[in-house]
Amino acid sequence: MTDLVKIEKSLSTIDVSKLVPFTKKIHEIGHGFNPMLAPIYLRDFIIAYDIATVMYATATKADIMAKAALEQAESIAFLENAGPFIKESGLKDSAEARKKYIALDEGVKQAQDTKAKTAAILAFLKNKLQVFRLAHDDVKKMAYTDQYQTDNEGM
Repeated sequence: MTDLVKIEKSLSTIDVSKLVPFTKKIHEIGHGFNPMLAPIYLRDFIIAYDIATVMYATATKADIMAKAALEQAESIAFLENAGPFIKESGLKDSAEARKKYIALDEGVKQAQDTKAKTAAILAFLKNKLQVFRLAHDDVKKMAYTDQYQTDNEGM
């Protein structure tokens, strides 16, 4: 199993659909929210944050591995694959010509694609972590500070 296959397999274990119910709860905060529901919402956003953190850790590991795989693919392209390509093309073999070849190499393209996937999932999960953290803090503020309570609440 190649490194890229291992990375893709690791990414496939990240099931972001687990975050959907928690994301929907964020939209519920503004509709009929009351301090009695606060502990449930706080618990749910803590759970969501925890789930997203595990996913983020998995994605971070995959991203580090993808970066290493990309660097390795670029090295192989430069040192091994560029020579025969340049020779077939009738060009002079030079460091500059080898550098130009790197972008054409299929192994590099695959590694770049995998690296792009890991970067995208990291960005998505980083945002989700922030959203769940902010939702948790907002529920806490709405439920436990006087600023959002009516005269009949918070006694």
